[in-house]
Amino acid sequence: MKTIHKLSTASAFALAAAAMPSLAEVVEVYTVPVKTDTYYVPAAREYYYVPPATTYYYTEPATTYYYPAPATTYYTAPATEVYYRAPDVVVTAPRYYNDDVRITEDVVGVLASDSRLSGKIGVETWRNDVTLTGRVSTPGQARIAERDAKSVDGVRDVRNQLRTSVGGSP
Repeated sequence: MKTIHKLSTASAFALAAAAMPSLAEVVEVYTVPVKTDTYYVPAAREYYYVPPATTYYYTEPATTYYYPAPATTYYTAPATEVYYRAPDVVVTAPRYYNDDVRITEDVVGVLASDSRLSGKIGVETWRNDVTLTGRVSTPGQARIAERDAKSVDGVRDVRNQLRTSVGGSP
């Protein structure tokens, strides 16, 4: 069996009125009043001019001047000075106990500073004759070492006994 409920119009309106606040939107409408004789005028701003200060300060210079008092000096005769002649200065260079040691050190210095040489080179000096021993990398380096040794002052002759190790390390 079916039951049909009929609602009266008044009860339908009452239910609709109860549900209205949750569904309704509030719309506010603002209407501009129409008055033609009233205008908005912003407040007037006042600007003030402040002139710069015109006060000048002047300080009078001092009228009292102080000068250093004059020194009271009297003439004194210079003392008699006597200079004695100092003995002459003699400068002596360090002496090598023989010329061979100096020549050996000079040849070693020249060979060590030549960047073209690589290897182990021994230097011996006897009565201004230099003997080179050891190993270098190439025959050209052996000739360079001999030429460097001959360039040192005091060297009379150079015996080149350097061996070359071509293809191997010295």
